[in-house]
Amino acid sequence: MKKLNIVFGLILFAALIVVSCDDKTGMYVEQLHTNNQKSTAIKGCLKISADSALNHLCDNNGFYNYSDGLYRIDFAPLRSSLFDTLSNHGYGYLADTLVVNVNRLASNCKAQLAPHLAQAIDSLIIVDYDALIKGGETAITDYFELNKYRYLKSAFQSPVSVRMSLFNVTPVWNEMLQKYAQYTSAPLNFDIQNYIVETMLGDILDEMRVEEEFIRSDSTHGSSATELLWK
Repeated sequence: MKKLNIVFGLILFAALIVVSCDDKTGMYVEQLHTNNQKSTAIKGCLKISADSALNHLCDNNGFYNYSDGLYRIDFAPLRSSLFDTLSNHGYGYLADTLVVNVNRLASNCKAQLAPHLAQAIDSLIIVDYDALIKGGETAITDYFELNKYRYLKSAFQSPVSVRMSLFNVTPVWNEMLQKYAQYTSAPLNFDIQNYIVETMLGDILDEMRVEEEFIRSDSTHGSSATELLWK
């Protein structure tokens, strides 16, 4: 009887190994890792993604040049109104100057933005760990945006406001508005600071999504903390 129990135990152990190695549901992974480990993986992914996004965009005029200008702040909402009016009357250079200065502003905020992103990540409350780990390719960044966008938008206001003067954005913008008023009575309701903040934040989040996809698909792109996301 004792031998039978030993044999039965060995068979059961082998069966468990086979099941765990062929786990298609993710249940074994869920049981193997604690919520603390999952939180570390999720926040580790966000930290790596945020650092990469800032390194790409807030360096060497990255907003203007990185990825063939994909993240360039170009004031598309004003092209057919303010920009065209100024161009038609010989002041197109002001619009060009504004675009260059704003992108320089955005590319020189790394030191000011990094602490706010770090604070947002550290304070993120995670309700369903597995939904983020096993979700879509950008599930973690999407969740981060949903829960921290308002905080980050508010936090970015002060650094942008200060740099609008440092990078000669405010004076150029005021001159553009003065010239525009000389040639048309059409109202222009546009909050330039809010536009810059929202565009910068949106670009950073979009680049974080790109980085999250890399972390999920390439084990060498993340770290030991994010190993859960590609296993």
